[in-house]
Formats: sequence, structure tokens, C-alpha cells
Amino acid sequence: MKIVHISIYPDKGKKHIKAGGVTSYTKNLINNIPYEESDQVYILCNKIDGKYDSYTEDNIQVIRCFDKKPKFISQLYKEIQKINPDTIHIQQELSLYGNIITAYLLQWLILLLSKYNTAITLHGVISIKNIDQNFVKENNSTLPVWLVKLAFLIIYKPLCLFSKGIIVHENIFKKILIEEYKIKENKIKVIPHGIENFQAINQQEAIKHLSIPKDKNIALFMGYLTGYKGLDLLIEGFAEYIKQDPKAYLVIGAGKHPKLKDDTNYLSEYKRIKEKAQNLIGGQHQWVGFIEEQDIKYYYSASDVSIYPYTSQLSSSGPMAIAIGFEKPFLASEVFDNFIENKDILFQKNPNSLKDSLNKFFKNKESFIQYIQKLKTERLWSTIGKGTYNYYKSFDV
Repeated sequence: MKIVHISIYPDKGKKHIKAGGVTSYTKNLINNIPYEESDQVYILCNKIDGKYDSYTEDNIQVIRCFDKKPKFISQLYKEIQKINPDTIHIQQELSLYGNIITAYLLQWLILLLSKYNTAITLHGVISIKNIDQNFVKENNSTLPVWLVKLAFLIIYKPLCLFSKGIIVHENIFKKILIEEYKIKENKIKVIPHGIENFQAINQQEAIKHLSIPKDKNIALFMGYLTGYKGLDLLIEGFAEYIKQDPKAYLVIGAGKHPKLKDDTNYLSEYKRIKEKAQNLIGGQHQWVGFIEEQDIKYYYSASDVSIYPYTSQLSSSGPMAIAIGFEKPFLASEVFDNFIENKDILFQKNPNSLKDSLNKFFKNKESFIQYIQKLKTERLWSTIGKGTYNYYKSFDV
């Protein structure tokens, strides 16, 4: 079988980079699919510094052939015609191939590829009925609500209609596609976000390496700073918690989003949040910005718990998957209710509820750890890779 993967992809020898979570997701997926000896596997991915390149990495033919511009369609179609694959697997996120224009154009690429078995993974599925003024504001837009709703329908529904198969990471996303986008149930496959089998290092060694004060109850936030990630809620809730726990310490690994790093309004918001943390938490926090790949193990190993205070669930959380990979407990807002069975992990979207969850966690860590270990076993990348490969095979049945 000839298999073509289409996505953005990390530089050779790297995995977790600033370009976003889909890069590491794709590399993990490709490297954990149990290919047969006769399979030929290609990854068609983004150019680096505008240069076309082709090389082999991990027995995969990597072809850096497209620019993150509207012409990506013709660039990809040209390469696919050369390969003539049996199966094509496309990764999709709203701005993955450039911007809102390329997000719309992706459906036409899939239509051009209609003679192939083409599957698409939707990393985020937006509930149309949950789009309101607050949603629009959190996602750095000034468009009217009705237009944002229409835009999501125009972008996502054709992607689903033109693809032979659709992969989503959670059952709630499948439900939204069926009920709100009117997609047939038999086209949708739920395959969870995979978990890497990380090994944490000694907590005290990690704390020393990062120059974090000793003898602290350490909480971690890691992820790009965007409106729906709930940084205001995180800071306000932690500010309430430190009133009762002088040992509490928050590490904020909030990087600037690569697609917004030159936006003046976004940079102003980033500065506001950073100053808010300093004003409300002061010396009981550390703002470290984007956490580089080589430092991830230190931050998760040093922390007791990580926090995901999202105000809406647009996609599965890559940082949460990393926490599970390290078998590190986490707390999450109620928007993850459809994914997390252990409701003790969840808090409501208000500061007092987050405070209460932190208090509950530090009084009974062990029960949280056991649940995380269970999640890791269910979602290891080896399991996800096998399920994805079986899905490819089902296209020819």
C-alpha cells in the first residue's frame, strides 16, 4: 500500500516545535503505525525557508513541497500525481496551511483527490450553537457572530462531505458533526489523541535544574496563550488558592502563538495577562513563556499537577497528552466533561472552583495519579497507530 500523509511537519530530528501541536502529533502518528514491509510511506509537508526538499527519515520519505499560501493546493496535487497513492491522510486545523483562506481552499484539494481513499483528521470541531460574542472575542476576531457561524459551516462541512473518512479525537466531536453539520455517522471514526511514553526524572533534580524554589506545591500551565485557554481564570483561581497555601507556586509556560506573534492587539493582550499574573500572584509564580522541546521533561517532572482552564474545547489538548505521557496528574475545566470520566479532575469555569480543585488535589494526590496511569495505557501511540492503520485498510473493504 502507498500511503501519503499531508501535514506540517517538524524539522529533521525534532518533534515538539513552536509551529504547533499538529507537527508532533503527525510525527508520532507516522512513527507508530505498524506498516507492512511492502508499504511505501510519504509525508508531504511544508517547505522550510521556502525550499523544496526531499529526504528519508525513520524510513519515511519526507517531501517538503508546499508553501503555506493558497498555491499549496497545486503544489500538493502535483506531488500526489507523481506518487499515485492508495490512501491519503490529511491533518486539518483551522490555520494549519496558512490562514483562513487556505482553510477554505483545503476542501477543493480533497475534491480534486476524490478518486483516492482520502481520510482527514479534524483536530478541532467547533459547535456552531456554542459560537457567541464571547467565543468570537476569545479567538481574536471582530466579525459578527452570524458570519463566524457561517464561516465554520462553509469550511468544515465540505471537508467532511468530500472525504471518504473522517477522524476525530473524542466522541463529543463526532456528535457535533452528526447533529450540527449533518454528516453521516458511518463516515466518522473516533481515534483518540495518542500519548507518548515519557519517563519523568527525579522531581528534586528537575526543580534544581529550573531554579524553582524548593519545598513548593508546584502547578504548571503549558500552551500557547489564546483566549479560549483561560489564562485569566487560571491566574484568578490560583490567586485565591495561595491565600490558603503559602507553599503554592505556579509556572506559566504560555508561549506567543506563532500565527499571532506580530499582531499588535494580541501582543497587548499577552502583556496584559503577564502583568496580571505579576499583580495577583507575584513571587509565587514564574512566567517562562514558550517551553522548548528539550525543557519539557524538566517542567513536567518538577510539577505536582498541570492545569487546563480552557473556556471552550476546540480540540484535544496536546499539553494534556504530554502530562498523561509523564503520568503527571492534571486538573481541567468542565469543558472536558465529555472526555474525562473522573469528575474530581474537573472544575467549573470560575476562580473559586479552581481553588477548591487545587485544594482537593493536594490533599489526595494518589487517586489522581491512578486515573492518569489508566488513561495512558488506553491511549499510548502504539495503540493509536494500530487503530489508524486498520482504518486505512477498511477503505478497501
